Amino acid sequence: MGDLMGESALAPATSSGRTLLQRLALPMAVAAVVAVALGWGLWWPYSARQAPPPDPRLSYAGPFQNIHPSVRYVGDEACAGCHQSHLDSFAKHPMGQAMAWVEQSTPIERHDAAANNPFTAGGFRYTVGLPGQGGFHREERPAQVTGQPVGEFTREMKALFAIGSGAKGRSYMVEQDGYLFESPCTWYQSGQVWNLSPGYLEKNQHFSRPVSPACLFCHCNQVDHMDGTLNRYRQPVFHGLPIGCERCHGPGEKHVAARLSCDGPSEGMDTTIVNPKWLDHSLRQAVCEQCHLQGDQRVTGRGLTEFDFRPGLPLQDFLMDFVDGRQADGSHKFVHTVEQMRQSQCYLASPEPARMGCTSCHDPHSMPENPQAKLTHYRARCLVCHAEKPCALPEPVRLQQQPGDSCVACHMPQTGVARVNHAALTDHTIPRLPVKTNPASQRPRPFPSPYDLVAFHSHLITPDDPGLQRNLGLARMAMLNLEPPLEMSRDLAAAALPNLDAAVRLDPQDWPAVEARADALFLLDRPNEAMPEYQRSALALPGHEKTRFGAGLVALELGRREEAIAHFRAAVAINPHHPGYQHQLAVALLRDGDAAGAVQACLAGLKTEPSRVQTRSLLLLALLRQGKNAEALDQLRLLRELTTPAKHADLNRWFTEEQEKARKG
Repeated sequence: MGDLMGESALAPATSSGRTLLQRLALPMAVAAVVAVALGWGLWWPYSARQAPPPDPRLSYAGPFQNIHPSVRYVGDEACAGCHQSHLDSFAKHPMGQAMAWVEQSTPIERHDAAANNPFTAGGFRYTVGLPGQGGFHREERPAQVTGQPVGEFTREMKALFAIGSGAKGRSYMVEQDGYLFESPCTWYQSGQVWNLSPGYLEKNQHFSRPVSPACLFCHCNQVDHMDGTLNRYRQPVFHGLPIGCERCHGPGEKHVAARLSCDGPSEGMDTTIVNPKWLDHSLRQAVCEQCHLQGDQRVTGRGLTEFDFRPGLPLQDFLMDFVDGRQADGSHKFVHTVEQMRQSQCYLASPEPARMGCTSCHDPHSMPENPQAKLTHYRARCLVCHAEKPCALPEPVRLQQQPGDSCVACHMPQTGVARVNHAALTDHTIPRLPVKTNPASQRPRPFPSPYDLVAFHSHLITPDDPGLQRNLGLARMAMLNLEPPLEMSRDLAAAALPNLDAAVRLDPQDWPAVEARADALFLLDRPNEAMPEYQRSALALPGHEKTRFGAGLVALELGRREEAIAHFRAAVAINPHHPGYQHQLAVALLRDGDAAGAVQACLAGLKTEPSRVQTRSLLLLALLRQGKNAEALDQLRLLRELTTPAKHADLNRWFTEEQEKARKG
């Protein structure tokens, strides 16, 4: 199965028993191949269902009238007539700056050499241009021998959207033919420098990292996504930039209509729109947790999407978050705010119905505008509960340590992970005594076992809930995206299989479960059982790129080359900008004896990711099969520029062997 990416089937073994390309660290592990079939994160854009499961919005029996899916969103402009002050203050809030056109974003970046522009990372050089000059982000691969840029590997795209308020940093999206991709360049506010985007050090996807609706969910109100694709959108892509009123209050159609039909607001609870202050604790928290709960995996409910969630309903009915249970029992420390707060004594000791929550301290409509206002605001929040039992330190001692008498400075210290997206800047476990930071605690923790994953809202979910077991199976398979060791990958698949078996028995058209089950079988060396499931899924969802790509991988493993080629061609037609689809098509074509077709597929993939070494190596082999030695030699020269001099001898030897093989036919 290791030759799914084409290396071991097409390249000779070295004396170590590994292919040269394997020694160049090019192929993905089997688990990573399956992860590609699963996609990035666990977002499934499926709608082709004969009998969709019950929609929680339809069974809602509470007082609010804007839960039903037929109630329309109206946009922030409709709120301005009555709530202009909230709109003005929210525009300065980080949530109100979560996304913007680059030209309209608050300028926080610098573009000089002192700001690490250009910067070098992972053998690539990155340059960021001024927004007024096109806002380009450029990636170049300096040649290993001369150090000069290899012009063919320059990637230049205009940055269209800025992601993030800039409090910690700002990332960027680029658009091409309606497809959204993340730029590898991110501005880090704490160091006032440019560097690689989060996650790119471990896996640099250059300009081909897709931005799915799951990625956009916490940065905008709504998107118009094209069904079946990972990252393609209809224009205009966004309906509301950035997050707005309706993300926390739900669709505003009925509320606006009611206000326009009378002189003023009704007294007491207004049932035309959700106001979180009227919700019980868990539902009020759900409004915040839709974006601020960052577990190990998030799974969308059967037949639902992220954007189906409505404030006033349980989050876990739409989005079920799984965390490492070792963190929940205190043996490891959470790094995210909501999870940390749940471990704090402030939370555990606060009684219902006034149990501590996010809005106990944070005003969702505004932020303190300066350090003194911030200190005053948060100290006042602490004193709501601690006025009668103040700090144990005498006031003179306390003021000597903290002249501003800041509670947060001692009890919510900086965690030291400010440059990590989605991680807490301050310790929300709210320790009573200062905790010494251990640098080792900031390193990646050992990979959790399949049985360490637990639902964060398990206290609100019955253990026999079929949705829990289904989502747990999907979460276990989604852990393969993190590329764990092969043995752990097999353990994840083995643990997930019973969950997915039950899910598919419950609903044979639960396509995410069907495909995840097929991937588990595939990973457990049972491709003959996986193939019928993928065939069934591909027949029902012919226009879904991940379905066709996964079916192609399994068909290729079984030697069904024509079937694999058909699936890969379909995936490429749906998303021609995904270099992995083009690469796999080239592998299948070359195995089928179509070297010319393989060359074309490789060239198409290299247009999207020109530094992709495994595709360029495959192109070289296809050229040799065609007898185009001079062109193959050109690719060899480029490969030498992309690899360190220490590997050139092996590269030359491999080329000579492959050239001789091609000559002999």
